Amino acid sequence: MSDEDPILSVESLSVSYGRVNAVRDVSFSVPAGGMVALVGANGAGKSSVLAAVSGLTRPGKGTVRLDGRDITRWPAHRRVAAGLVLVPEGRQILGTLTVAENLRLGAHRRRAQAAPESEMYELFPVLAERRALPAGSLSGGEQQMLAIARAMISRPRVVLMDEPSMGLAPKMVDEVFKVIEEIRASDVTVVLVEQNARRALRTADTGHVLETGEIAHSGPASELLQDPKVVKAYLGVE
Repeated sequence: MSDEDPILSVESLSVSYGRVNAVRDVSFSVPAGGMVALVGANGAGKSSVLAAVSGLTRPGKGTVRLDGRDITRWPAHRRVAAGLVLVPEGRQILGTLTVAENLRLGAHRRRAQAAPESEMYELFPVLAERRALPAGSLSGGEQQMLAIARAMISRPRVVLMDEPSMGLAPKMVDEVFKVIEEIRASDVTVVLVEQNARRALRTADTGHVLETGEIAHSGPASELLQDPKVVKAYLGVE
C-alpha cells in the first residue's frame, strides 16, 4: 500500500471541548506498515487527535478513514473489531484482574484473529512470570508492557500509542521503544504520540509537530531531527 493509498488517513480533523478548540484542521496519513510520530509540547492536542481517531471523542469536523472507509462516526468498539487499537495514556489496565485476564479482555473484540496468550508471553517475558498476579501489583513499566500486550493480542492492523514512555525510568523507556520497534518490524502500522520527541522521531518514518492544536511542521522524521526550528523549539540540545 502506497502513500497515495494509506491504511489510515485523517483529514481536516477538529476537536473541541466546550469552547476550547483542542485540535484544528489536522491532516495526516500512514501507509500500511509505516510509523508516524506526533510530537509537540504538553497541551498541543496530540492526545486529542488519538482520542478522535480511536473513537473515544467525536470530532467537530473532519474525516477519519481506515482502508478508505469513512469510520468517523463508528463507535470505538467497532474500530477495534476492524483492527484499530489504542494503547491509552496512563495505561488504564484493570488492576484487580490478573495479567492473564487483562490479556483475554484485549482479545475479546477480535477473537477470531487474536493471538494466543503464549505469543504475548514470548514477546513480554516479564508478563509470563506475573501472569497470575493482579495487574495492579506490577511496576509502572510492567503495567505499560501489559497495556501494549493487551493491544497487540488482538493482532491489530493499526496501533495508536499515547505517551508510552511517560513516567518510566530510562531503562524501561529503552525496553518500551525496543518493543515499539519490534511491533513496527512486524508490519503493524503505528501512530505514536510521545513526550520524548527526539526518541520518537528517531523511530518513526514521518513526523508531525503540533502546536496549539495545529500542525506546525511535517516531514520525514530524519529531516525534522535536523531542522533548526524544530530542534530549538522541541528537541533541545542532546
